[in-house]
Amino acid sequence: MTFKWLVLLAPALLSACLGLNPNSSPKDSFTIPVAYEVVFDRARAQAERCWSADGEFPIISTINKSDRTALVAVTGELGGSRYGQVDIRALNEQSTQVEVIVNGVNIWDVKSLAAMHEVLQFGVPTCVSYMPRPRP
Repeated sequence: MTFKWLVLLAPALLSACLGLNPNSSPKDSFTIPVAYEVVFDRARAQAERCWSADGEFPIISTINKSDRTALVAVTGELGGSRYGQVDIRALNEQSTQVEVIVNGVNIWDVKSLAAMHEVLQFGVPTCVSYMPRPRP
């Protein structure tokens, strides 16, 4: 029984040690033809659905209407390390610059980057990417 819990907890514990590293964590930067407030709502809903592990990892979100920027992130239980983050900046009324970064472990991996990109662009929530992508 102990081994089962260790297998379940190991990825979460490992991700707690890693957090986000701007130099090595997987990230995706893109511009989409969607208003930043809509992108913010989609990012928050997607993070709550796919990054929070049924509420075990808190989602924080803020929007700054004067700067037209927003942030959505998933943190550890005590609010320490961040495992995933979406930075949102309005370019104009209907265009938004987005940067998504994840720590690369467990549910915060490159697959979640692709899913987040699709959700922000198309507005259909999913934790798995269904769009074909070219291989590197």
